Amino acid sequence: MNRELSIQVDNVSQRLTSFDSSENIIFDEASVSYAHSKLLRYVADEYINDVRFRRKSIESFYTALRKLDSHDAKSLLYVSNYLENKSWENISFDSDDYKNLLIEYLESRRNPLSTFNELIYEKIHSVLPEEYLGWFKNDLRCSLFLAYLVKDSIENEAYKGRDELINAVTDYLRYEIHMFINQYFQNLPDYEVQHDRTGERKIVDILYVKSIYLKNRLDCEEDINWIDPTNDQQVNSIYKYLNDKDRQHIILKGIFFPQNTKEKYELILASLDVLSNVEDPNIGTKNKKGFSPRGYTLYIMEKAWRGRKNYSSQNLSSDNDSVKIYSKNLPKLKGLMKFSGLTANKMINKSIEQMYDQLIVEKMDK
Repeated sequence: MNRELSIQVDNVSQRLTSFDSSENIIFDEASVSYAHSKLLRYVADEYINDVRFRRKSIESFYTALRKLDSHDAKSLLYVSNYLENKSWENISFDSDDYKNLLIEYLESRRNPLSTFNELIYEKIHSVLPEEYLGWFKNDLRCSLFLAYLVKDSIENEAYKGRDELINAVTDYLRYEIHMFINQYFQNLPDYEVQHDRTGERKIVDILYVKSIYLKNRLDCEEDINWIDPTNDQQVNSIYKYLNDKDRQHIILKGIFFPQNTKEKYELILASLDVLSNVEDPNIGTKNKKGFSPRGYTLYIMEKAWRGRKNYSSQNLSSDNDSVKIYSKNLPKLKGLMKFSGLTANKMINKSIEQMYDQLIVEKMDK
């Protein structure tokens, strides 16, 4: 081995925790993710040779393995599944179990050290480093957008609330980055701001999505400052409007189930984010065109909300008001009540809302 490579190996060896140091873990994320694969293989191969010639013991190897971070152990277990064409059978245990499962897996191999070396090598190429997960890891809106990009892969799943969704997206990107790379582009919205992708294939796509999304997503302060995210009535009304069967703008229906107003608001934002912000001269009202699909949806949505708000503020109805139902329509009303399960008051008010949307809101579309 030439002098230059020897110096590089020494530098990598200093950054990698030695296999027989029971005080530390075997490797850290940054070293494994960014060191050259040949140098990593050389370090691991040298240790294997030491064991073969009895300069080090296999027991010290397993002792060091017990110091692994649970995420590292989990990622290596996933890599082993991937290499053997297995499912995620060992990816859903408690965090404390992953190190024991990894040791058990390696002990079952004929050459555990060589197998470990192969897992490390494959991890470098197939598992997304933790530092690229931070921008969406605790952000429901960003995670919903990423889930939308791979919606075809998760269409049979169901996530109740923010924690389940965020954890699922994080694991998908951490362990299934190769699948994300193959799928996301077909669902990426047509955005106004675009740029080229350059860099390492494993990370360039997630960085590209991050940049394109953050540069093009809805600006809450400028675009929807009229929405109060703490107003249950307003958020529910907007959600219902966007979720109407004639619009179908809410994303991940039947996959993500918001548990409160805040989560419903984040879902509204993510659903608007995926609409194109590229202006189209054919989109708009009869007298005003040139909207983008997102801009037009926001325009009509705000008009509908303000119209309902003005309607409800007028003295058109109160607890003391009464509506006369013609006798010939009573059987029809009773039939509708029985069919829908609604009371007479709810049935009448629902009919008013539907007629308002059809006669007034839809008139704005023309």
